[in-house]
Amino acid sequence: MTTNMLSLTGVSRRFGGLTALHELTLNVPAGARHAVIGPNGAGKSTLLNLIAGTDRPTTGMIVVNGRDVTGMPARLRARHGVGRTFQHPAIFPRLPVAANLALAATPNPDNTAGRQEAEHITAILDTARLTGHGSVPAGQLSYGLQRRLELAMALARRPRLLLLDEPSAGLDPGEIAQLTTLLTNLGADTTVLLVDHHLDLVWSVAQTVTVLHHGRHLATGTPEQVRADPAVSDAYLNPGGHTTAADRAAPRAARGAVLLRVRQVHAAYRGAPVIDGIDLDVHDGEAVAVLGRNGAGKTTLLNTIAGLHPAQSPTRIEWNGRPLAINLAHLPARAGIALVPQGRRIFTGLTVREHLTFASTTTLRARRRSTAATGQRWTVAGVLDLLPALAARLHHPAQRLSGGEQQMLALARALLTQPRLLILDEPTEGLAPAVTAQLTDALAGLLSDGLAILIAEQNLAAVTALADRFVVLDHGRLAMTATASDLTEDDPRQRLHTLLGIQPAGSNP
Repeated sequence: MTTNMLSLTGVSRRFGGLTALHELTLNVPAGARHAVIGPNGAGKSTLLNLIAGTDRPTTGMIVVNGRDVTGMPARLRARHGVGRTFQHPAIFPRLPVAANLALAATPNPDNTAGRQEAEHITAILDTARLTGHGSVPAGQLSYGLQRRLELAMALARRPRLLLLDEPSAGLDPGEIAQLTTLLTNLGADTTVLLVDHHLDLVWSVAQTVTVLHHGRHLATGTPEQVRADPAVSDAYLNPGGHTTAADRAAPRAARGAVLLRVRQVHAAYRGAPVIDGIDLDVHDGEAVAVLGRNGAGKTTLLNTIAGLHPAQSPTRIEWNGRPLAINLAHLPARAGIALVPQGRRIFTGLTVREHLTFASTTTLRARRRSTAATGQRWTVAGVLDLLPALAARLHHPAQRLSGGEQQMLALARALLTQPRLLILDEPTEGLAPAVTAQLTDALAGLLSDGLAILIAEQNLAAVTALADRFVVLDHGRLAMTATASDLTEDDPRQRLHTLLGIQPAGSNP
């Protein structure tokens, strides 16, 4: 008889008048690879929080490895063999990679210490392909390596039950292939419960899949059964009502004059060069995509343009034909440059209305300048018309929003600064297919209205539907430029795939 590593019986969770997860009964056998999928706001992260002990269920019972842990705090569940990762990397950024792993591998009562633990950490470094990074401060790793470190930290405690919350979010194609291999090769002594929107990863790793929708159980079965379920298709896999890339193929108005001109951008972290002599132009009403593997320098480039990361000589930035002071974030913002950062960086304790009110009332000067320059003015009512999902959440604290709603809030906040150029860093990270389509539709509408967009994104399909031009970075240098029409040809498309680490069909990662 198969032993269940995880058993949920009638588990639910309410937050005030909101039921985030309705009563759910689920069994996951020991050694299984089980995935939970569903739209943003379906209750997936709430479910992981309940299993990990971060939240307590309103009703029901949770049993892990034969023991009732319903009332057990998170720290004791960790000792009982529950490990987890989060939607955004939970690491100690100032500590070296090896020190992060040493803290995570603090021996359980039934583990040995000393030399065996040191050997275990070395093995984990090798498994996570972090060998050679042991002495590097974790905060200096690329985003993909930080995610890999967090997973290594979870594995360092030898968990019996491993909970993974969006482990592929923000990873490039090569890193997702490596993640797939790592999860597939985990031993049978580790049971995996995986939440992720990257469906190729889910279908490759999971033996069984549960689908949630609006906090309710929709289906459970093999990947083949779930993909064939019409209800799952309608709710998640193929939601209707959104335009496609072909629909957006109608030409926009001809691009205007050069709005942003960047020349010889150089930037570093603690003396280590990250960006080395990049040139970039963005025209009025144009969408430019910055592509590349994690660690290529995309986020550093965007943050340097926005004034959040110090630029080095001989960097020159011009805005609307005039020099723009670098290394002072308030000046690009006043000029009309708005950044939607990776990870959203919202204020979790503020409501949606408070975010929007704060953004609109503290940028009066920027709004007047933008109005004079562009003839438009974004209001709270206007962004709610553009992003209607927020209208029903005005009084909700941001921490209770789904990932998609948080991304919409970050976009709305940026628009209320009245930008002429919108910079977005991985805007579709962790979003369900339906929300990605909604966000892409919204950005396409902004482009049609004449806003310029500079976007870094790992979701190649989404960014291809938006961008007029593509700039590809490799190890901090400009490796390729192409127009949207260029990528309809085989040679440029294959070169792009090579730079991004996209494996040809049928090849091994």
